[in-house]
Amino acid sequence: MRNTVLKIINPLLLLLLLFQLTTAVLRDSIYGFFGRWHPIAGYVLVALGVLHLLLNWRWIGAAYRDSP
Repeated sequence: MRNTVLKIINPLLLLLLLFQLTTAVLRDSIYGFFGRWHPIAGYVLVALGVLHLLLNWRWIGAAYRDSP
């Protein structure tokens, strides 16, 4: 179940990150529709990022426990 959720979240995180970068860089030329969605996508990006960390918490803990 956890891996299935991560297979959905990971590509969404990539798409949202690319969306945020694009709308930030091109903010003056595409502000209309995309500028309004930039803050909303940012909140969703943070929420999915937190969920991603929570779902990978065991791996993170194991990686830091095994490191010197």
